[in-house]
Amino acid sequence: MTGPTQAAGYEARLRDRFGEGVVSVRLLNGNELHLTIRSKEDLPEACTYVHDELKGVLATVVCSDERRISGEFVLRYAFGIGGGEDLFVIVETRIEQGSPGSRPSFPSVALRLQAATLYEREIRDMLGLVPEGHPDERPMVLHEQWPEDIQPLRKDFDIGTKVARVTDRPYEFLKVDGEGVSEIPVGPVHAGIIEPGHFRFSTIGDSIINLETRLYYTHRGVEKLAESMNLDKVLLVSERISGDEAVANSTAYCQAIEKIAGVTPPRRALQVRAVCAEMERVYNHIGTLAGLSTDVGFGYGAARLSILKERMMRLNEEVAGSRLLFGVNRLGGVGVDLSEEKSVRLLGVTDEVLGDFKRVVSVLRSDSSVMDRLRGTGAISSAAALEIGVVGVTARSSGLGIDTRRDHPYGAYRSLRIDPHHDNLQQVTRFQAEMTRRRGDVLARFETRVEEVINSVEIMREVLQDLDSGRELAVPLTRDTLKPYSHALGYAESHRGQTVHWVMIGEDQDSLFRYKVRTASFSNWPAIEAAVLNDIVADFPLVNKSLDLSYAGNDL
Repeated sequence: MTGPTQAAGYEARLRDRFGEGVVSVRLLNGNELHLTIRSKEDLPEACTYVHDELKGVLATVVCSDERRISGEFVLRYAFGIGGGEDLFVIVETRIEQGSPGSRPSFPSVALRLQAATLYEREIRDMLGLVPEGHPDERPMVLHEQWPEDIQPLRKDFDIGTKVARVTDRPYEFLKVDGEGVSEIPVGPVHAGIIEPGHFRFSTIGDSIINLETRLYYTHRGVEKLAESMNLDKVLLVSERISGDEAVANSTAYCQAIEKIAGVTPPRRALQVRAVCAEMERVYNHIGTLAGLSTDVGFGYGAARLSILKERMMRLNEEVAGSRLLFGVNRLGGVGVDLSEEKSVRLLGVTDEVLGDFKRVVSVLRSDSSVMDRLRGTGAISSAAALEIGVVGVTARSSGLGIDTRRDHPYGAYRSLRIDPHHDNLQQVTRFQAEMTRRRGDVLARFETRVEEVINSVEIMREVLQDLDSGRELAVPLTRDTLKPYSHALGYAESHRGQTVHWVMIGEDQDSLFRYKVRTASFSNWPAIEAAVLNDIVADFPLVNKSLDLSYAGNDL
């Protein structure tokens, strides 16, 4: 956690840089430094300074309708600063409602920080604030059937409203003209059980020269729905944002509420959270590797890895009562325990799975046709990854050493080693592993997932060998400790990367005034458009699978 001295140093730099333009600089919740600027016109400059000079990475952008509190909308751009600092610098400004009939606006940050692009389009759709100067004025979340004057995340929009459909807002895809250019539309309905998403390819022959994605066909109004529920029911919703990220998302949500309440779950509960989070990481990474094997036509690898994923999901059910690890977290702690019998069973099964996993990976690595398909395909450079703002495996495979468990350690991870143990990789030297990871291609993402499976099993073993002997699994979280309109960031590292949940407590202290969720998929979906350039169309499923993106986790 950031110390007062560190925070004071950053506060001094911010005040020195922006002077009279600063309304206040406050340290909240231990590691959130809130910079409130006087004028919205200074927003791009302030965000650029935090990003370039303080080396902050954009973690999320939150817009909330606080007109009933202060008569204004509030914008918050949250930047994470790692490297041992464990600090979030949050640039905050207020936006006046403006005159009747006019749309409030703010200067876009997207032309300076590409990572802000989708956040600002989302804000325009959902709250009706116009990002002036934004390079893309098309709707994103609300498709063309939505009326332009409907903003679902405003407080005056009732969740029970039946919105009339309109049909006069055609969506304009980017048109690539030129001799020999063909356009291939794929989706949104696909041949299989995957969720809907539209992909518009522009090609010359088989080579992809442009890809445009369109999502939000599975938009469910999660954030608006949360405003109508009590805190415990929102926990259930957080688990179901994307079913294979149940532990990560519910952990982030719980941590945000616990920060506001000023409570720390028992050590044993934090250890249980960590073990279940690593179980979630293992079964998902194995499943993705099985999918890669399928996409390169290597049936043996796909079958063996699918069996190992199934064994892990059965273990999930034995340990937590759910194959998808629903029900692990509670506000203030956890709802499941790791008895001695469960711990022994967990270690036994994971050791067996890990042994089989290494043997299958060895077979995959020794097959030249598999390696040839992975090597050089779907490459994302370090520069592109940094500019887009990708997280998780995608970032680490492109040479960006970011991991929320290490950069902003939470729960039991504060005392655990997170770095992959390269010495455990079979048939790949430390040098080769490093070069593979920095290349940013499908093979790099393959190797990074292999490393993380091995490391996750070691983390589980380390935690279980030091499992706290206390039997308390949760601490009381009284609503009196939740001050109305208090807010906090919660975060966790899912198997896809960092997930960030921002919550603001409602008036009655058992509800949320605002719930903003940003999963890893939201950050990583734009990367697919860069990854496929100059690849052939037949490689698209392989690239897509290697990124392991969630439609539901993005669309909310």
